Amino acid sequence: MSDYLPPEVLNEIITRLPVKTLLRCMSVCKSWYSLITSPSFINSHMNLSIANKESRLLLRYYTRDSRIEIQLGNFQIIRTEKEHFSVHSDNQTFCEITKLDCPFTSSANGYFRIIGTFNGLVCLSDDEGCYMDKIILWNPSLKKYVILPKPTVIFKTHGHYQHSIGFGYLPATNDYKIVRVVYLRLPDSDKVPPEVEIYELSTGSWRNVNAGDFSCVIRERASQAFLNGAVHWAGFYNSENLIVSFDMGSETFGAMMVPNSLQNEWRLCVSTFGESLSLIHDGDNFCCIWVMKEYGVANSWTKLITIDHEQHVIWRPVFFRENGDILLVRHSGNTIFDSGNLVSYDPKSKEIKNLGVHESAYLFYVDTYMESLVLIKGSNEVLGRVENFVVM
Repeated sequence: MSDYLPPEVLNEIITRLPVKTLLRCMSVCKSWYSLITSPSFINSHMNLSIANKESRLLLRYYTRDSRIEIQLGNFQIIRTEKEHFSVHSDNQTFCEITKLDCPFTSSANGYFRIIGTFNGLVCLSDDEGCYMDKIILWNPSLKKYVILPKPTVIFKTHGHYQHSIGFGYLPATNDYKIVRVVYLRLPDSDKVPPEVEIYELSTGSWRNVNAGDFSCVIRERASQAFLNGAVHWAGFYNSENLIVSFDMGSETFGAMMVPNSLQNEWRLCVSTFGESLSLIHDGDNFCCIWVMKEYGVANSWTKLITIDHEQHVIWRPVFFRENGDILLVRHSGNTIFDSGNLVSYDPKSKEIKNLGVHESAYLFYVDTYMESLVLIKGSNEVLGRVENFVVM
């Protein structure tokens, strides 16, 4: 068929096909393989997917079941632990589109910390509660992944440390970057400025970056918000809270003030609300969400909503939906494995809809998701090697 169609028409048709179909098309002939795996086609396909605004969400949840087996009078407790990944429609039904087969198993806790997702790539880190240094970039739709090489600053060579990780995409260079900010532990405090390392997918290696006189501290394993080409984390300076940013293009640090009422609060995390930076304060009896209406302007912080915890019920925000609803986890315990329900909350009507997912409350993760061809030419590295870890 391609012999009878002008190249620009063929390209226009193939660009609109889903990833699963494109993978089959690669086997048609060499010219189609070359076209589909070319950087220009990968970008065109990705940009078209973004323009179509297919509202899809990536959901991660974690199950931990126990059962007792009795054999010849003896009994043992059998535990089954598993991470589950699936793609859902961001609509009223939250219907499941597909399950994703995760080929990885955490070496430490049975679950990974998800740093972020961009353009079909999921960044995973196996560092929850221990000194592990395995970081993975995973494209679930292609079943392709890259296990990053070991960073320079690790426990074996530098001893105890505090760290955070950021993940983002730079359209100007068409590259994906991971930044790792490490504060070495001193007897009385964390060493500033920190050690900073950057991994670029285009080079496949880590390099060190001079932090200059940056003296703010990012909270340990803080969650990130990627916005305006920069990673943002919750941090502090001289015991007062602020938001630390790292521009992935210029590779420089910055800082933003938090609302005055939150300068001395403890449980803070950053997120995005549409195209705006947001801040979540998890208080003892309530959860409060703030939005920065004008990026970088401290006076533009606006309190969006306060959700009061009920008796024996805690509400934890996990995602802000396009229609203005908030995905919350409703649970009654304080440990990481306490069960919780994923619900959708309408701030205007205060209506709550149960979405039918009931698992470990603190391990829910939701973010926007799209299929892409990123990593299509990459080859999976061999997993399953034994790695020792140190509990923090």
